[in-house]
Amino acid sequence: MEEPIAFDMLSELATSLTEAGGEITSEPRFEAKIGRSYVDFLLDARFSEAPFKLVVEAKKSAFPRDVREAIWQLKRYIAGMPSGNARVLPLLMADSISPGARALLREEKIGYFDRSGSLYLSADNLFVLIEKPALKRQARSLNSLFVGSRAQALHGVWTFKDQWFGVHELAERASVSPTTASQVLIELERREWVDSKGAGPSKERMLANPRALLDEWSSYIASLKPKSLRLYYMRMANIDEAIHEIDRICDETGIRYEISGLMAGQIHAPHLSKISQIHYRIDHGGENLLLNLGAKAVKEGWNLGIIDSDPRHDFLFRQRVNHVWVTDPLQTYLDLLQLDSGRSKELAEHLRLTKLAVPE
Repeated sequence: MEEPIAFDMLSELATSLTEAGGEITSEPRFEAKIGRSYVDFLLDARFSEAPFKLVVEAKKSAFPRDVREAIWQLKRYIAGMPSGNARVLPLLMADSISPGARALLREEKIGYFDRSGSLYLSADNLFVLIEKPALKRQARSLNSLFVGSRAQALHGVWTFKDQWFGVHELAERASVSPTTASQVLIELERREWVDSKGAGPSKERMLANPRALLDEWSSYIASLKPKSLRLYYMRMANIDEAIHEIDRICDETGIRYEISGLMAGQIHAPHLSKISQIHYRIDHGGENLLLNLGAKAVKEGWNLGIIDSDPRHDFLFRQRVNHVWVTDPLQTYLDLLQLDSGRSKELAEHLRLTKLAVPE
């Protein structure tokens, strides 16, 4: 990390240490070396009159792979330090630290501090944990994988499951550019969500940590506002006849659609005894479909909810199940998490356990 940035963050670190009952008692010593080992800087601090020496490695951003390198660097440096009266506190300081990286640091009892003001320290007779919400720009950086064409590529990675695949295979399956596919895979390697083998154009990856991927994606989805729906009422004898009638009309008129929400969850992993509302994404021509169905816009008492669709990203991974088109299990799970609907979260958990095979 560049020195001006480190100086700026040091001021923020001092503030957080003060909030936690500590204080910095020396000027930082930058690029401290012991033999061939080095860290970015050393800093003296005090907690409840007890002296501590902070051994700090600084990064611009930190994901699990970066953290493993930093942990190795810190431990190697500390092993060579002469004994002294002050207890040693290793610390990783970064502009942003991913959830997976934080968990790894806590597991190794390595302290961390980031730009949000979050602070973790662990030593004999000292434990500090201050967790603060990510700043907007931190959130944009950490969550960029889950937006737009990158999310499309990430979805494509999921579909390979336990198969090895290359950049161009991913680009083709997810309908993204090879550049986007490559950028996403590099980010996944930093998060340690994929294994890799080979090098250069023949390099391949395989999804290695689906749980971590799903945890962070679902956490991001849960932070968003509920999906906005256009609400309609249509006459139907029963819900099964309705979805097959919609399929027939769409097939005859060439309109792409996919069932989502509770009905899609029920199709993939039956769990609820009754569903009275259907969620759909409908491509161009949806207004004609609604006219053919005699659907009327309503504010309450609806049984047909239309989710706004983006033809660039939607419909790509839909599946034909029971003679209708439905969102695949992953998209169904993510949609259920974002629906403001009675039992959607319950069905999402059931779907995760049964079809995604990733426990909470």
